[in-house]
Amino acid sequence: MPLSTPASLRQAASVLLVVLLTGLPAAAGIRVQGTQGLTMTGADGVYYDNTSGLTMTGADGFLAFDVNGINSGVTDGLTMTGADGLTMTGADGLTMTGADGGAVANVDGVTYTGANSYTAAHVNGLTMTGADGLTMTGADGLTMTGADGTTWRVNSVVFRQPQGLTMTGADGLTMTGADGLTTTPNADGLTMTGADGLTMTGADSVRVNSANGVVATGTDGTVFPVTPQGLTMTGADGLTMTGADGVAMNGVQGLTMTGADGLAKLGEDDAAKQATGLLSFDPELALLLDRLTDDSNVNAAIVFHKYPYDPDFADLKKLGVRGGTRYRHLPVLTVTATKCQLEKISRLPNVRSIYGNRTLKWDADSGQTQTGVLRAREDSDLLSVGRGQPAEGANVGVAVLDTGIDSTHPDLAGRVIQNVKLVDLQGANLFGFNYATPATGLPDTDQLSGHGTFVAGVIAGSGVSSGGKYRGYAPKARLFGLSAGDASLFNVLSGFDYILSNPSLNIRVVNCSFSADTLYDPYDPVNVATRLLAEARVNVVFSAGNTGPGIRTLNPYAQAPWVISVGAVDERGRLASFSSRGDFGSRNFRPTLVAPGVNVVSLRASGTNLTGTTALKGDLTTLSPTEIPYYTTASGTSFSAPQVAGAIALMVGANPRLTVADIRDILQRTATPMPPYYQHEVGAGLLNAHAALLESVFPARQFGLFRSVLNRGQMRFVKENTQVFEGTARPGVPAQVSVTVPADAAYAAADLAWGPMLTTNDLMLAVLDSSGQTVAESNFLNAPGLTGKRERALLYAPDAGAYKLKVAHTFPSATAQAFKGIFETARIEYAPLSDLAGLDARTAAGVRAAVRSLALWPESGRFRPQAVVTRQELAGALVAAGSVPQYMPATPSFIDVRDTVTMNSVESAQTLFHDAVRGGAFYPDMATTRLVAAVVLVRAAGLRHEAESAQPALTYADAQSIPSELRGYVAVAVREGLLSDSASFNPNAALTRAELARAVAALVRMNVAEPEEAPPLLGVE
Repeated sequence: MPLSTPASLRQAASVLLVVLLTGLPAAAGIRVQGTQGLTMTGADGVYYDNTSGLTMTGADGFLAFDVNGINSGVTDGLTMTGADGLTMTGADGLTMTGADGGAVANVDGVTYTGANSYTAAHVNGLTMTGADGLTMTGADGLTMTGADGTTWRVNSVVFRQPQGLTMTGADGLTMTGADGLTTTPNADGLTMTGADGLTMTGADSVRVNSANGVVATGTDGTVFPVTPQGLTMTGADGLTMTGADGVAMNGVQGLTMTGADGLAKLGEDDAAKQATGLLSFDPELALLLDRLTDDSNVNAAIVFHKYPYDPDFADLKKLGVRGGTRYRHLPVLTVTATKCQLEKISRLPNVRSIYGNRTLKWDADSGQTQTGVLRAREDSDLLSVGRGQPAEGANVGVAVLDTGIDSTHPDLAGRVIQNVKLVDLQGANLFGFNYATPATGLPDTDQLSGHGTFVAGVIAGSGVSSGGKYRGYAPKARLFGLSAGDASLFNVLSGFDYILSNPSLNIRVVNCSFSADTLYDPYDPVNVATRLLAEARVNVVFSAGNTGPGIRTLNPYAQAPWVISVGAVDERGRLASFSSRGDFGSRNFRPTLVAPGVNVVSLRASGTNLTGTTALKGDLTTLSPTEIPYYTTASGTSFSAPQVAGAIALMVGANPRLTVADIRDILQRTATPMPPYYQHEVGAGLLNAHAALLESVFPARQFGLFRSVLNRGQMRFVKENTQVFEGTARPGVPAQVSVTVPADAAYAAADLAWGPMLTTNDLMLAVLDSSGQTVAESNFLNAPGLTGKRERALLYAPDAGAYKLKVAHTFPSATAQAFKGIFETARIEYAPLSDLAGLDARTAAGVRAAVRSLALWPESGRFRPQAVVTRQELAGALVAAGSVPQYMPATPSFIDVRDTVTMNSVESAQTLFHDAVRGGAFYPDMATTRLVAAVVLVRAAGLRHEAESAQPALTYADAQSIPSELRGYVAVAVREGLLSDSASFNPNAALTRAELARAVAALVRMNVAEPEEAPPLLGVE
């Protein structure tokens, strides 16, 4: 039978990789046969054959299954197309072709582009109108010819608000998120309207009519403006476009789409709608069944392809299952059944997947200033729309699916509309299939934890007990407490079903600060439920989890592309060590963004309050004696997620028409970048509630268009061959294995696993450098669960060389324990630059750091280290480097900065420029002087107070030419390595790109370095 559906393609890929990676025999105690159900074979172990539902990422899936006795394929969005070639989408967004579908060993060339990525091949002819913000670069220089015959030879051209653009003969077209894109049949002729942000590399014949503002860079590095009426450029081949969302193509040959961001329609694909038979089976349940007798009873959630009705109930009753719990909207039944009954249930054609009950965990680990919500409350544009009142999420329904809410807390008075205890019969095998019946109208459903009350306070607390000091993000939102008690899977499903069953409540956001020790599976009942919620316009926010910092530790429920997942940063904006990470280079297996999650202050519930008790020191140092009865401090991604949920409530309150895809897109584009962290760690960056709210209210203010054009081929990440290791750790005798790290490594990650699941042995992992020093260590207390027996260690930018991994027992009362593991590395491969010869080592390292951070980029194979930096370029570099959050006002602040792209950087950074006066000129294309750079860079580093309070006596030969009120800035800039030191400071000299690269590298280091005692000021008597 030909492979014709995505499901069957994934099944075939899964079988292929089973053979390649495991080479195991077919016999197993339980065989999970895709679309055919379970088969009991009498042997020991569990074998997955031809199941497409379960998604496992890389070696993570292989390790987790192999060490626990389950063997399955390692699939990560894998599809087979045609007889020749293999196309891989999802994790890396790459296209690979080989002879007759040959095996693919490694994926290299991982690139980071915008939030969405679309690639179209062999497109000839392109017409665009209304593009706002366009950048063109050519490999060998471009020739520009104006309407009057004047010609220019340039390396790059920036278009601002062109009206009418025609390109012909382009070979190879890459578009990232264009708005409104249509191709004609056979891909000859392409029309684009409303494109925001466009990059062209070496296009052949480009015509622009009536462009408003063109800035060109000559071959000598000189920047000059051009104001053409009709402009033609000829150069090379190839076109790259990056911008917004929404692409519709007809008749395109050779089209590869990657990424699941910006979902226009969240419904299931046609293949899933037409599918029948078992597609997925809970691996933890499979392991449990393998150990049980045939007549043992098990709680299970049965997920159906279509909502179950009487025929399905009749089928179950024929098998001896007399009753269970049904849901009003979820296509799920929870039942109690024997092992033999589950085997027969798995073969029913309407059964899609079967999952066992499990206990989930709340993601609490034993700044509203950072995210801009305080700025939003004072924004004059937002206040004018609200008639003098700040946006506070009025009447927006927010559900807190958690331990419950103590609505008797003064800060929640009048805010909890409904408090529900999610209790049911947990699928008891009684008479009939009955609906879950939660208890409603309870004043306090959070009497044993306090976790949910804390979360509710972050979202919508009034702050009345602290005089408004600890007010939540959306204090006028309508809260719905959904208490899942001990966080059982069945109670969580009841909570999701409650939201779906009560559309009149108009719940638009649900916060889920819980996770599970399992793998991502789109047919997991939790993921089925969250997808239905997203389709119903409910924004689902998940905590990323607290099992960082290793690779692939992300909460499996946070991996679904239709939810928003949130990691955590500390008070200084550094990624929290506990915040879970995704997979390097993956487009989906990563957090969406991050928010503050360390020492967060929120509500203390009455009764038994476990949340915050481990942070007593934080309470005593942060809170006053009168505040402690009402508030507490806690850390974890549990408390970064509700900050994003609160921000979404503000956005929906200001613009109820926003879709789930709109909100996700806006949150990602407005987020503040966080170099040197990567996307699998921080997603799009730090939540910027101010900018997100502004674009929600004023859609014309397009933030973050620069994000899609940051990577212009200046580097790529190459994943090295995975190093697989194994051994046995014995009590008192650690095992050691040798591994290697290549030059220019971006990271090195060790992943250790052991089993079976029920073993009491607990292992620790340490990474030793060539001198024997421990450079990374992981020793979590391993909990029961499919992925519980794991340790992961991570090294940032490690030196090249030989390393050793040490595996040892944590507790002396242990037995010999076999383990397996992988050691992964990715190196950075920089594009060749022809003009770096002669630079000192520090400057060359600064150039690489700035390029790696995507704050600066080369053009046409040259970095131009001695070229001058314009004021707009300095502002743009600081926005890209995450040194300043994005902002744009209703009307331009400066008479010479009016296009969207330049406004995004200049308006965001304007407060850093001491000589920029609103209402006047900013001079965006003027060279930046070293004196102006000193002020801007010091303010970007957060050292303004120190600079303005210092009174240094500068010893530079030209010290008298530096205004006295700015001398502190000069001293601090030099001391912190933001500017170079010499006998003369040369305040009026132009800042060069080499100097800016070193400054950006210093700023990035400050973003992640531990604070140190400041050394004495340099250049001071």
